[in-house]
Parts: sequence; structure tokens; C-alpha cells
Amino acid sequence: MVESRPETLELHRADSGHDLWAAVEAAQYARVVEHDEPRTDLEAARMRDLIGFFSDCSEEWEGKSASDQTVALEQLGTRLAALEELELSVYWAVTQRGFDTAAGQPVELPVAVLTIARQAQPSITLHLPPTMDID
Repeated sequence: MVESRPETLELHRADSGHDLWAAVEAAQYARVVEHDEPRTDLEAARMRDLIGFFSDCSEEWEGKSASDQTVALEQLGTRLAALEELELSVYWAVTQRGFDTAAGQPVELPVAVLTIARQAQPSITLHLPPTMDID
């Protein structure tokens, strides 16, 4: 496996679904999604809704027309607003990470990082571990 180094990332708050365009693009290859522990069933449901829709978007992104991509980003915006009603914000960043292929060859891939947190700052800092499990 390619040895990766610890990384400190600055994640930016997504104020609209269109802010997540680069994250959706990168998530086609790899993604890390974290969130604060939900305090209520409603928080948990809205977190699952955003994370599930984000994952679905990234899996289907290349097959969508530009118009469908715009609609998907707007639908992400609706989910962001639903989280903001509960004082939860979504933060994102894109980074590059080295991985080994099944054949043992190293490859650099973009990685989308998405976090749902009880903060309302324009950006937050996240520390990625030096190694990550891949599903």
C-alpha cells in the first residue's frame, strides 16, 4: 500500500448545493464522510438523507446531463437547508491521496471529504489519518 501522510484539511461550509459540485466530482473516485453524533431521530434522518443523496449523485454523476447535474445540485441544496434548520452545517474539501491498485501499482486519486457538524463557521479544520480503509 502507498504510505500516506497525515493531512490537515481546511473544509469550507456549503451554503448551497452548487458549492458541493467539486466534492461530487471527486467523490466518484473516493470519499470520506463524517458527522457529529445525531441527537434526535430527525437529525439522524436528515443526515442519512443528505449522505445517501450525495453518494447516489457521485455514483451517477458522469451519466447525468448538465441539466440533470444542475437539478441534483439544487436537490443537495434542499437537503443542506433541511440540516441548517437543525443548526447543522455541511463542510467539504477535496484532496489527493495515494492508493495501491489490486495489481499493487500506486495511483493518486481525488478524495472528497464531507463533514456534518454543529458549527456555523465559514470553515473548519479536519485531520485525516495517515491511512484509510477502502471499501
